[in-house]
Amino acid sequence: MATYFLGIDWADASFHVCVLDEAGQQVLNKQVSHQVEDLAEFGRWLLEQHQANIRLCATIEKPEGRVVDFLLDHQVEVYPVNPKALDRARDRHRASRSKSDPFDAFVLADFLRTDRGSLSVLAPNSPQAAELKVMTRDYGRLVRQQTRLLNQLTAALKEYYPRPIEVFDDLTTEIFMDFLEAYPTPDALRRLTRQQWQRFGKAHRMPATQVQQRWEALQAPQVGVPPFITRAKGKLVEVLVGQLRVTVKAVADYREEIARFFASMPEAQLTQAMPGGPSGMMLPAVLAEMGDGPGRWQSFQHLQAVGGTTPFTRQSGKGRGAFFRVACNRRLRYAITWYAYASLRQCEWARAYYDHQRARGHGHYQALRALGAKWLKILFVVRRDQVPYDETRHLANIARQNLRQALFS
Repeated sequence: MATYFLGIDWADASFHVCVLDEAGQQVLNKQVSHQVEDLAEFGRWLLEQHQANIRLCATIEKPEGRVVDFLLDHQVEVYPVNPKALDRARDRHRASRSKSDPFDAFVLADFLRTDRGSLSVLAPNSPQAAELKVMTRDYGRLVRQQTRLLNQLTAALKEYYPRPIEVFDDLTTEIFMDFLEAYPTPDALRRLTRQQWQRFGKAHRMPATQVQQRWEALQAPQVGVPPFITRAKGKLVEVLVGQLRVTVKAVADYREEIARFFASMPEAQLTQAMPGGPSGMMLPAVLAEMGDGPGRWQSFQHLQAVGGTTPFTRQSGKGRGAFFRVACNRRLRYAITWYAYASLRQCEWARAYYDHQRARGHGHYQALRALGAKWLKILFVVRRDQVPYDETRHLANIARQNLRQALFS
């Protein structure tokens, strides 16, 4: 099997890649932006090399981040390298202090080709974990698409026909979409008779009291709008409802598939007792972003930092401050923040910890990130020790720590 060596010189907006073969001949040298189109094209090239039975090894100056995740997801062996080692390797090829992104990518690729035995490989995720990451990220995209459609539909209805929004609480339900398709305009609603409404309610299994309440709400007078607005917006609403119906079904199907797939993974047994463990979507998303590559996380502090749940400190002289961590895995931070929010209703100690953070003057999201850091520590320990989460044991540990602090304070 042939081997290609990739040198990745990364930056915030793009990265430069240089690919060398075993003889040191250049195979590829290009800049790849972080845009979806460029990443998709580069990902296809990587998969084509796998299909050609070529082993891919890459070296990069950072052990985590979006580019590292991208490479691991495409079955590339990643070898993180210390920036100081790269600085010394430059002297092999150039005596001056000049540098550039293409040159650094070449130096990284050549350094990996000649000194791979002195580097440690970053273990990739298992196929199951990689598949779960793809599904959870696609689910997130579908949810965002559903939200965009709901916002467009709400805006359109407010312009000419706000009554359905006032009558129906959930705009993703079948009854709401069926109502809009049957009565898409105020004129169609005025022609609705009480008998027709009762048949509609019976077909959708509405309670009798709800049928009566909604009927009274539908009969309330509405402010008229010009007919051309009604016709134009009615066509838009018809299109949006059709798209929303397909997207809502896709979101529900993905949710069921992710729950089924996650239940087959070992992590499902370890986290079954956690809030949202059996069927929630945020916990699989958190674990998917964490990955299951052995040795990926050096400590729970490392995981918390990459997840963006803990601030970083900056100290100079007598000044010291804590600052929001911008450079992190934003998908992991999003997932753990919303998981922490969901845990407030199901976990007493989580609610108590959140309330304590708010009492200290922290804002809502700051308190959620602090709680998310606690959950990341728990997940790190659960996965490291392969011991299922037990809330009784966790509460006992909290009590033990509080007692120890009281004794030695």
